[in-house]
Amino acid sequence: MSRQAKSLLMGIIFGLAVGLWGGYGMRETPLRAREQLPRAAIEVVNRATDLLNEYGHEAFAAFDQDSRYNRADTYLFVLAADGTTLYHAADAAQVGENFGVLRDIDQRPFGLQLVSDAAPDGVWSAYRWNNPATGKAEWKLTYTRQTRQGHIVAAGIFGGLEK
Repeated sequence: MSRQAKSLLMGIIFGLAVGLWGGYGMRETPLRAREQLPRAAIEVVNRATDLLNEYGHEAFAAFDQDSRYNRADTYLFVLAADGTTLYHAADAAQVGENFGVLRDIDQRPFGLQLVSDAAPDGVWSAYRWNNPATGKAEWKLTYTRQTRQGHIVAAGIFGGLEK
């Protein structure tokens, strides 16, 4: 199965699962909003990719001025092709860190996979991560696209599928 087909399938499964399970662990977010999180992540990444393609790193200042890039349910981050964090809307302390070395709570190298799987047309990645809002391990989905310059633009959302 191609990477695009896997990504599409993952997005569909995630959307169905959130709708069926009611988003356990995401009690602060109304059900209608939870169902729209995958679409919101795609829109954030697409908008940011367009700005980066047009303005390069100068787009980071625009991200800081627009609350859509840093919300409780999804946030933007940008990586260099080698996995170095160039921008992180939720945690500026991560800038300069190597995202590619990160492992999920099951010790899978999701950071390296996310970096290597990035594509211009966008892909989804899934991994288990500790949700800082709940303090619990939850599935996280991250949508990524690659810019013309090779940067990786991403927005992650917690699935809240853990019971």
